[in-house]
Amino acid sequence: MKIVGAMQVGGNYSWMLSSSLNNLASMVDEIVVVGSGIVSPETIKIVNQNSKVVDKHFQNQEELRIEWNDMNLLLKMAQKRNADWILFMDSDETFEPRLKNKIQQLVNTSGVGMYKFKRLWLWKSKEYYRADRPEKYSTFAYNTYLIRSSSSLRFPNPAGSFFKRIVKHLIGKEKLKPYFGREPIIGVDGKVIETDIVLLHHAALNWIQFVKNQMLYAVLLAKRQPRHLELDIVEQQFKILDESTLELKPVKKEWFD
Repeated sequence: MKIVGAMQVGGNYSWMLSSSLNNLASMVDEIVVVGSGIVSPETIKIVNQNSKVVDKHFQNQEELRIEWNDMNLLLKMAQKRNADWILFMDSDETFEPRLKNKIQQLVNTSGVGMYKFKRLWLWKSKEYYRADRPEKYSTFAYNTYLIRSSSSLRFPNPAGSFFKRIVKHLIGKEKLKPYFGREPIIGVDGKVIETDIVLLHHAALNWIQFVKNQMLYAVLLAKRQPRHLELDIVEQQFKILDESTLELKPVKKEWFD
């Protein structure tokens, strides 16, 4: 079974991209990368230096970022490499070594179309993860999963059908071509299995960049939904920074290489 890793890179994640790419490379045969938004020269250099990267596309920085289009491009690039399975992974994450040891067993199990992984948020230190608000900080990963390749797979427009988008646009509720956000992949061929394999989310380790990203997301969401109340957008994006319920637990050593 040929496994192709697929990673979307946005912004400047050079502070940890080498680690995430090497982690992905240890589990797959090849890697394809799509860079969108403002991708730093250092990020591009790290991608080019990884020997498992066989195809890459960096968006023109003048273009608007349309995330679901980027994901469909990434999907097509992986399928062009004749992937039997695709491991989608964000650039600010790493898997515990257990996946590397089990991945061949997983992809050779009949009847399964997708494997999901438990994502834990490291919080300002590699020694601790957030244990409060499990609906946010210890859920099954939204963007990272191992999926059987099939022609039915696609990432839908998060704004819905074309008719629905036209109506939203005419009433001024939403832009005709929203460029922020994505919906889960559809067209999975087989059962969806939730595993106990741990995926570590590193974004909050670079706190300044993390806060800047939340500000950027709020701006993009406001542009996409011009009639959405400003206060709601702010609360939606910045509640992720809230530490009023903060509870930390120590990580396990076996989660790291």
